[in-house]
Amino acid sequence: MNATDNGDVITRRTLDTDRETPATQVAELVAELEDREVTDLSPIYYTVSELLADLFSSPPRATADAALEFTYEGYQFRVRQDGTTTVTNADG
Repeated sequence: MNATDNGDVITRRTLDTDRETPATQVAELVAELEDREVTDLSPIYYTVSELLADLFSSPPRATADAALEFTYEGYQFRVRQDGTTTVTNADG
């Protein structure tokens, strides 16, 4: 199921596409949602760090409207190339 089709959206955010390490923002978001320290989470670089960096550093044309969907720490993320991010429960 596409994260945007799920009625259980937890939050929508816009990631800073100019930030050097965009995956860090995902970890920070999960830490905020879980009321935990980022250092207590599993390393995100094992999951999607390079994919996010590529999506933001050399994105396809705007008309492509590329997006990346992945799970991390029990959450389903859908990140569009403009930084728009939707977070839902991965189990939902």
